Amino acid sequence: MKTPELPVNEKSRLAALSALNILDTPPEDRFDRLTLMTKQTLKVPVAVISLIDENRQWFKSCVGLDVSETPRDISFCGHAIHGDDIFIIPDATKDERFADNPLVENEPKIRFYAGCPLKALDGSKLGTLCIIDQKPRQLSAEEQHILKNFAAMVERELFTVHYATRDTLTNTYNRAGFTLLAQQQLDIADREKTPITAIFMELTPSSSNEPFSVNPDHAIRIFSENILTTLRDSDLFARIDEHRFVILLRDTPLDEAQNFVERLKSTNLQNPNNEKNSPPFTSIRLAVNVFTHHTVAMLLSEGEAMLKDKTKHREWR
Repeated sequence: MKTPELPVNEKSRLAALSALNILDTPPEDRFDRLTLMTKQTLKVPVAVISLIDENRQWFKSCVGLDVSETPRDISFCGHAIHGDDIFIIPDATKDERFADNPLVENEPKIRFYAGCPLKALDGSKLGTLCIIDQKPRQLSAEEQHILKNFAAMVERELFTVHYATRDTLTNTYNRAGFTLLAQQQLDIADREKTPITAIFMELTPSSSNEPFSVNPDHAIRIFSENILTTLRDSDLFARIDEHRFVILLRDTPLDEAQNFVERLKSTNLQNPNNEKNSPPFTSIRLAVNVFTHHTVAMLLSEGEAMLKDKTKHREWR
């Protein structure tokens, strides 16, 4: 048996998969319908939407098998993500890479396999839409075209949530994305009894009526990029309004959050345009709050109130 090799872009591939926040989520009709249609149209007993995690292949949808995941090192899909085209094994018992694979020798006794890679927005392969049969077979050109079409539909569904939770200007999370992910962070903090701190920021538009020397959108992008370079992997950053942003610092008490703020200042955030003339923003309002509530909605409401209250926020000029 040949163990699947790691793609050369494995780190960024896993990051793209993680960004979807889909691993270990419950079954969804929109995916189950596609696997069922794939199974019925191509007349196979098994159809699977498989996502390749660090050490496993996890099934977002599976029709014809009663398992939710298998080890990555015995997966067929781990091989399929190395190419752009459909990965086809007509008869696994006659292929030296798979003949002694546990999935071939034992249940589900795979003979035929065809997996179409599912691509992330950056082109990396997240997993496959695959079909399986317990008897050898071929896949005609027309059937390959059908499988590719179903895979394209799966990709669109995978990124529906991604598009809905991302800010198109900065490619950071938007308010909806923050609400979704922050609640997970808060639940973990509550369960583990660890502190969590929110930092709210607001770019204050210039009161000048003169034309800006720098496009405000460009300034916001630079501002966001500077912040992202300062964050840890466990931190959450989002653009929650046109000029407002929030950072959620996991397992971070107030004193450590203050140190984090000082590091932010060192990234030259007080001048996000890197320009001296006619800046789109004259200052950055900042409010820090140790979170003690139970919902993200309460956190956002209090943070935005703090930004409006001059006694509770500071300004960088």
